[in-house]
Amino acid sequence: MHYVLAVLLGACWPVQANTHVLAVLLAASGADEHLLAGARFFRVGNFSKALIEFRVAETLGGTGEASWYAAAALVKLGRPEDALEAFAQAASRAPAERDALLDYYRALACYDARLYGCAAKLFAEVGDQSGPRIAELARKARASIEKMFAEPVRQGAVDWYREKAAIAHSAKREALAALYSEEGDALAARSK
Repeated sequence: MHYVLAVLLGACWPVQANTHVLAVLLAASGADEHLLAGARFFRVGNFSKALIEFRVAETLGGTGEASWYAAAALVKLGRPEDALEAFAQAASRAPAERDALLDYYRALACYDARLYGCAAKLFAEVGDQSGPRIAELARKARASIEKMFAEPVRQGAVDWYREKAAIAHSAKREALAALYSEEGDALAARSK
């Protein structure tokens, strides 16, 4: 389809513009191919290959969807902190591509990184916007988090989050540092 569009546009524009338009359209086509390949790998559970394809699609300048899917692949690979950074990057690059399923994966990343306040908030949003299966999973996760929140807050937990924030900050992982800092601050406020 992109090739047909490039040919049609090429008949109307000067030669210099043709080259630029063709390059942009071919890059978009390549990005789409890698996005679809990543989706196929993701569906069959080959998350490392899916991540590679999504990253290639990002590099080729796709619509921004690839950034969100790369973050979801990082969740499935058990890399929640990397996933949270990727979700932050996707949110800044392509906020309109966000949906309930991607928020569910983002909530899982928060949960796996022990950012339970972040996870609870996202699971609550997912439950209102998703289908019945994901809504039920989100409800169960929120119930588990609420049970944890019923326990008294220990200063050691607050210190742990602050230490994680400092480590992330020193590694120049600012999005991650902000999440750990917010979690620690929220726990500290609950302990008063």
